[in-house]
Amino acid sequence: MSDAGFRANGVVTLLTDFGLTDPYVGVMKGVMLSASPALKLVDLTHGVPPQAVAVGAWHIQQSWGRFPAGTVHMVVVDPGVGSARRILLVEQNGHLFLAPDNGVLAPTIGAGATVRALDIERFALPGASRTFHGRDVFSPAAAALAAGLDPSEAGEPTEDWVRMELPTPTVEEDGSVRAGVLYIDSFGNLVTMIGAEHLERAEGWTTEIGGASMPLVGTYADVEIGALLSLLGSGGTLEVSLRDGDAAAHLKVAPGDEVLLRPEPQ
Repeated sequence: MSDAGFRANGVVTLLTDFGLTDPYVGVMKGVMLSASPALKLVDLTHGVPPQAVAVGAWHIQQSWGRFPAGTVHMVVVDPGVGSARRILLVEQNGHLFLAPDNGVLAPTIGAGATVRALDIERFALPGASRTFHGRDVFSPAAAALAAGLDPSEAGEPTEDWVRMELPTPTVEEDGSVRAGVLYIDSFGNLVTMIGAEHLERAEGWTTEIGGASMPLVGTYADVEIGALLSLLGSGGTLEVSLRDGDAAAHLKVAPGDEVLLRPEPQ
């Protein structure tokens, strides 16, 4: 066993930007199940917008801790596939993470993590495609690790990996907080990186975006059906929503558009 005590439990989570229209996700599962039929494969999400590394980073950071120790988390949001970029194998708190070295794991990696550069040649399938490492490298590596291969045998430790920070809100002199929309979820909610720590400066807040303003409330039911609102979502950050509707379509906004959280006059 490795020093950090990783003990494989046979669970593999999959997070990609592949969508579900094509067979890409299915064939990755086929590779893993061919190697180890007893694996438990969990689709975390395949709806990350194409090449949206920061969104993939947010999702894995928010999600991995909900799984039991011994889980292998495979993250394939990989604009640089086939290039000289490396694949990282990260061991942390009894979990393993496999992802391209493009910053997608950076917000998740803590001070006590062990980071390795995966031995790609060891795991690559014969005739591996340069454009589908998810199938031909990540999947066989994840299957081997989830079946019990010691992480120390899968690659050499490294400290030279790509750092990336998720977008940081800006706090202005009057206490207002500005941030861009990080992503839009399937309900049309606008997710930002404004966290609860930004709300400690005032008792009341108004959120502004797309020429509209809305109150900061506790839950969707605090406003009438069809009304705009903002709240702290399940991920602990500010979201803009439309009660029983699609806020993004209603406001005609997109990822990157600015949200302003303004303290109400006292």
